Amino acid sequence: MHVRNLYKTLAFYICVVLAVTVALGFFPVQYAGERDSLGFSAQRVSDDIRVIAKEPHSIQHPKARKVLGEFLFHRLQQMGGETQIIGYDTIPSKIGGEFFYSNIYSVFPPVQKNRGGEGCFLPDSNGMYILLVAHYDSRFRTIVGKDTVFSYGAADDGYGLGIIMELVSGAMKYRDEWKQGIKVLFTDAEEHNLDGMRGAWRENPEIFRDVNLVVNVEARGVKGPALLFETSPGNRKVMELYGKAQRPSGMSLTSFVYRFLSNDTDFSVVKDSIPGMNFAVIDNLKYYHTDLDNYSNISLESIQHYGDQLEPVLREYLVNGEYSANDAFKAEDDIIFFALPVLGLFAFSKLGWYTVNAAVFALFLFVFFIYVKYKMIPLKEVLKALGHLAVFAAGAFALGCAVVWATAKYQGYEFSFLDLNYISKDYRILLACILVQLMWLLVFCRLKERRDKYYVWKMLLASGLLLFLFSLAFLLVAGENFFVLLPLATSSVAMFFSVARHFKWLYLVSCAFTVLLAVHFLYLLYVALAFGSLGVILMLAVIYSATVVSQYYSLKRRTL
Repeated sequence: MHVRNLYKTLAFYICVVLAVTVALGFFPVQYAGERDSLGFSAQRVSDDIRVIAKEPHSIQHPKARKVLGEFLFHRLQQMGGETQIIGYDTIPSKIGGEFFYSNIYSVFPPVQKNRGGEGCFLPDSNGMYILLVAHYDSRFRTIVGKDTVFSYGAADDGYGLGIIMELVSGAMKYRDEWKQGIKVLFTDAEEHNLDGMRGAWRENPEIFRDVNLVVNVEARGVKGPALLFETSPGNRKVMELYGKAQRPSGMSLTSFVYRFLSNDTDFSVVKDSIPGMNFAVIDNLKYYHTDLDNYSNISLESIQHYGDQLEPVLREYLVNGEYSANDAFKAEDDIIFFALPVLGLFAFSKLGWYTVNAAVFALFLFVFFIYVKYKMIPLKEVLKALGHLAVFAAGAFALGCAVVWATAKYQGYEFSFLDLNYISKDYRILLACILVQLMWLLVFCRLKERRDKYYVWKMLLASGLLLFLFSLAFLLVAGENFFVLLPLATSSVAMFFSVARHFKWLYLVSCAFTVLLAVHFLYLLYVALAFGSLGVILMLAVIYSATVVSQYYSLKRRTL
């Protein structure tokens, strides 16, 4: 019996280690090096970023910004774009003084071969366009601690500028296949109230004429996976196109979270009028809007991940005649989507997702009823175990808030739940806190089990009930809940079949999947909300940990 439990324990830890490895391996996304002449090359993008990030080019650096604008203008011209610089009136700055701003606009129409084999440009009115957007101003002065710093704009938004130029350059190699064309808009003064995009939207309707899709390329950090973090309302057809992406990354839940952050992008100006997608990396926030956003800190892995997603999406848009209609991406319904490491992209209609929720809820409640009614697990005792988990969750939240407050005070920052971008060494703090609470949970369950041999199953039902309550709450508040519903689904399936001994291996599958999802989701949530969210992260970690720990102990028990 002891040998059998040893094998189960080893199998459990192997599954957990593999799940963590897969999840973590997704974040430093693979860099493929130089690609073929038609492929997207992060190395070529970095060559452009070296020029873009040579010096700060904010609204407080008009000479550098003008030089960069001319560089971008000539690059687009050399690629064959009908390019112009559009200037706007001088406006007052919220940081003092006045400044002049201008956008760079370029059009790449599709080409149609005539009988002689020569190419001729189709008039703009005869074709639709995708609008690729990035901004070329860097962040003006930022106060970090007691220092005033200026960003070099290598990631924000050198990534966007370089990636778009590489995408267009690659697409020009198969231009004779285009059914639609490309418009490029490099906006100025994005960091100053989105003035460049607002000016274009207000004064230059020709830019947006015949545009049926907008793609904005941004950065809120310098590394990590490139996320599709926002789509336009009614995103069903947009997501059908995004399904062509390689190594997709992102989740629709981020659009809900994004509304609570203070950030806006150029996409915010047009998203309610033109369908589109918004991409960004969000890791290493301590570099964001500082002098550390420079060429030496760019990530070729992250740049390549942008390209792996956007290059096939752009190719599909350009060569597929289905996108030639003005309303090609218009839809009333929203798609709920999320991408998981290795497993890829999952997309559901709202009706489909509610159906999935109903099925999972029904399965869990049925299993819960079976265990309480026929396995003689008293409901009162399950609720008591649920109370224990609630105390653990509340304690984890309090611990996180206390650590954030103490760290912020030590490093000279004001306490905040949704900020503190510049706190250093926060990953070590996060890992230490999660390990401490996990050990306490393991010890607690072990001690309770010695007094009550049925406590394992009480905790298993309690963790499932906690997942159920959180799933229901997030479904009602945010409209989606995959990060708690999926562990509930796998746990319910394992519990349902565990009445037969030879199906207990399903607990291994459930544990591995829960760990993979937890590592992936908590990482993305943590970097998105920054260090101030540590309390929320630890509270969610308790929910995941309780599920894994209870399933681990259940796996070692031969019978109920």
